[in-house]
Amino acid sequence: MGHDWIQFFDDEYTAFKTYAQTYPDSSIFLVDTYSTLKSGVPNAIRVAKEVLHPMGKRLLGIRIDSGDLAYLAKQARKLLDEAGMPDTRITVSNALDEDLIQALLAEGAPIDSFGVGEKLITAKFEPVFGGVTKLVAVMNAEGVFEPRIKLSDDIIKITTPCFKELWRLYDRETGKAFADVLTLWDEIIDDTQPYEIFDQENTWKRKIVENFRAERIRIPLFESGKRVFEGQTLDEIRTFFIRQLDTLWDEVTRLNNPHRYYVDLSQKLWDIKYDTMRKHQVL
Repeated sequence: MGHDWIQFFDDEYTAFKTYAQTYPDSSIFLVDTYSTLKSGVPNAIRVAKEVLHPMGKRLLGIRIDSGDLAYLAKQARKLLDEAGMPDTRITVSNALDEDLIQALLAEGAPIDSFGVGEKLITAKFEPVFGGVTKLVAVMNAEGVFEPRIKLSDDIIKITTPCFKELWRLYDRETGKAFADVLTLWDEIIDDTQPYEIFDQENTWKRKIVENFRAERIRIPLFESGKRVFEGQTLDEIRTFFIRQLDTLWDEVTRLNNPHRYYVDLSQKLWDIKYDTMRKHQVL
């Protein structure tokens, strides 16, 4: 089970219920899509009792993929045991290696198995570029995209919902890029008018920018299942990279104490993200 399965449904309970009905002999629920202890584990227990137990089946396990794994495993074990489910196993994942596993065991975390991926196949001296995919929108029966989000105690793992467009803003005088902006796919940034950008993590940090050029930088590779992007030679790729690198300020590209390059959200997109977080967050 991945987060996209859960995000596809309107709520977590329905996602777990459907999975249990479809895979009654191999149900292991991923419980950290919204809130591990306030939503995920309680919904897993509810589905186990309402769907699996009447079928004579058991919930094989739960998986936790973010947050304080030791603490969450201890609390989840307590909730499962109190619900009469001591046989439900707990698996944890999230960039684990031998040191993290040893630390978790030393804390007495009641973990039955560990999901190890990137650290198993990549040497420590070779950097890992972590990349994951998350569902951000689902088209409903009326052809309208509905936002989907992944919440987490790890701020970096909270996704931005909606079908989006990506813009890069350039200073007209210097030609240097100073920010990227994610917008809804049908939004237009009018670079003939002043535009307000803000830090999506510290929303009080706002700035009105003028005399800039806005450029869409998202390039479609496939449309309706057909490839629409022509391949490039290595020389063309190298030339494009050098040209793009030249648009960045030296303060951004330096190795020591580089300046942060901002990726902001439009106000409309931020409002939807905030509303979606409020909808799924269990207070």
